[in-house]
Order: sequence, then C-alpha cells, then structure tokens
Amino acid sequence: MHLYHDPDVPGRLDIDRGFYERIARATGRRRRVHEHIVPIRSGYAWPVKAGCVVRIVTVEGPQVCDLNLWNVYNPRERFWAARTRQLQGAHVTTFDRLWSCLPYLRPMVTITNDTLPTTPTANGGRCHDLLG
Repeated sequence: MHLYHDPDVPGRLDIDRGFYERIARATGRRRRVHEHIVPIRSGYAWPVKAGCVVRIVTVEGPQVCDLNLWNVYNPRERFWAARTRQLQGAHVTTFDRLWSCLPYLRPMVTITNDTLPTTPTANGGRCHDLLG
C-alpha cells in the first residue's frame, strides 16, 4: 500500500502534459467547424466529438459562462462540478480536467489553455469558481 505520490506510478490525476501542450500549440492545424455567439441570459448546446478542441471566448467585456457537459451517447454521464472541485481545486486552469459523475468518474474535458487571470483582483475577485 502506497500512502504517498510515487512519480513512477501514475495515478488517475496524472496527465501527459507534453501531449496537451502539443494540442495547445497546434493552432495552425485547426479548422473551425462551428461558431456561435450566445446571447445574454440564454443558453446553447452542441455536440463535440472526442478529440476536438473547443474554444470559449468572452467577446463583450466582463461576462459569466456556465458550462455543463453530458456524454452525447449516455446522458446519465454528466459533468460533476463538486467532484471536479475535490480532484482539481476550485479554480481550474491549464491541464486540469472536468470530471464526470459516478459510476463513470472519468475526465470529460482537459483544459489545454487558459487566458483568464488566476490571481485575485485588488478587491478579491477571481475567475473559474467551480460551484457545485
């Protein structure tokens, strides 16, 4: 029984950073297949194939984005914010994963790039709160 993190024995939270860094850098090889601007106080859902890159951008000043995820082939498997917060922390960033609910408990998304500031503002505000 190991009661410590052994770097030679990868666990569920270990990630191949080199792989995801290559994905983040390969911007010239990407082809946009869909674009949508979500109007204020509304929502939008679209399917994303495994292996695709999704970019979420704020286009008009300070904005809030609620993101929910479901497995398109099994809607019982969905994003679990509370478990993600326990596994990754409340402020997710590059290389963190968004995890699905039990009994699946697997990564649904891996963040490959994060352009939002992660340090608190002068008045204590922050981005990326995972509220369950």
